Amino acid sequence: MIRAIVFFYLVSGLYGQSVQVYQFPSEFQTQEFSPDMITAGPGDWLFYLDNKARRLAARSPAGNFLFAGGFGNDYDAFFDPVGITVSNLDLIVCDRSEKKLLRYDYKLNYTGSISLDPYQDGSGVYIDNISTDPWGYYYLYSADDHLIRRGNASGIDRLPFLDLNQQTIDEICLESMVIVPNGDIGLLFSCTGEVVIFNRLGRIKSKLMVAIPAPSKLQYVENKWVVVNAEGQGQILDHLETSEFSIPIRADEQLLDCTVNNRDLICLTNRRMLVLQFE
Repeated sequence: MIRAIVFFYLVSGLYGQSVQVYQFPSEFQTQEFSPDMITAGPGDWLFYLDNKARRLAARSPAGNFLFAGGFGNDYDAFFDPVGITVSNLDLIVCDRSEKKLLRYDYKLNYTGSISLDPYQDGSGVYIDNISTDPWGYYYLYSADDHLIRRGNASGIDRLPFLDLNQQTIDEICLESMVIVPNGDIGLLFSCTGEVVIFNRLGRIKSKLMVAIPAPSKLQYVENKWVVVNAEGQGQILDHLETSEFSIPIRADEQLLDCTVNNRDLICLTNRRMLVLQFE
């Protein structure tokens, strides 16, 4: 990969930050692969999803690339992917139209699927967002009813885990959902400019106000909640002090997705990857 390094500091001066700029690898061009989503796994694994081509890519810690998927009716194909996430040794793809989760190992071998039908009546659940916790549970948000459901390898729970309609939230416009190592669940509500933190039992712990306009991505880096927007503005949220920063998004590119790998915030655009290292 081609790499350029740019150094700059957050507005507050409290946190040092550097940015590494990675052009897409030649394998993406050869495979005609255009990633829309990215997620990180243990040991420096990175996984990508090309939504339009319905394909997956994996980059191993050694820098080797694997590809899987594509159009077709194979048992391991997906049709309307709305999210990818890592749970233990599984890569999970959420297929909204098929109402199921597809499971792959890190080398993109298909290992099975999980039905998103809690009532076993064929109704399924229409999913808009997915995240996983360290204990193997996955959490599914549906904008149809503003419920967050939970499940594991055995299937989805019959009763909702969290009903956002019953919470003290001014307006429900969930944009991003992230679960951190201690089980806390962070929900970004873009229209109200706030992040609401729930504990692993579904009770509200705190609310954090966002200063940047139209926040679209939420992540958790170095024990701090971080939000960014499509223009490359970012903010570190803290109960005591907040700090704003900038991501060098060019005028000819769009911010598509973000993930965290150790201390790095990896931002995927339609042209390259920007890796922010917080110090």
